[in-house]
Amino acid sequence: MAKNSNQIGWYYNENNCIACRACEAGCKQEFDLPIGVRRRRVIIKEEGKYPNVKVRYISSACNHCEEPACLKACPVGAYTKESEFGAVLHNQGKCIGCKKCMAACPYGAPQFDEKKKKVDKCSLCYHRLKEGLPPACVRTCPGYALWHGKMSDIESGKACPDVYKRPLKDKLPGFADPKLTIPSVKFSENK
Repeated sequence: MAKNSNQIGWYYNENNCIACRACEAGCKQEFDLPIGVRRRRVIIKEEGKYPNVKVRYISSACNHCEEPACLKACPVGAYTKESEFGAVLHNQGKCIGCKKCMAACPYGAPQFDEKKKKVDKCSLCYHRLKEGLPPACVRTCPGYALWHGKMSDIESGKACPDVYKRPLKDKLPGFADPKLTIPSVKFSENK
């Protein structure tokens, strides 16, 4: 249970992801992001050995952790954790481009904008949440693999319709230990 009862998080259902990257495109379009900066990205992982191989698609972004490592690592206070939705926000105006947040984040969420020489990261579409709209990545996912909601609703199964529900997990294979930062994300693993 999240400390902040308003904490918004992600629910990622691996069974429904087809690696179409619509979530990435929706985010890039929403923020007019430059080449190389991907606030949300689909990671394609191959596992096993022939003939027992498996391909996994994992849509990943900032997990708006309860104890964000990026915030703790930033030497100039460019990060804040706001209370309305629990979003971890980054102020590029304060950022000095030292990349300490990138080294600290166990999920690889902060991205470096080579043109601006500053870090960029997911804002949970804070501006859209304020308008009662879903994050751009959730809006554009055609397979309903990605959902958002209050963490309490995600954990109780109220965040999405029954047809998309699967047993929840705190992590997928290769995901960093959730005890490190308490990420606001739950998963359903592809079987």
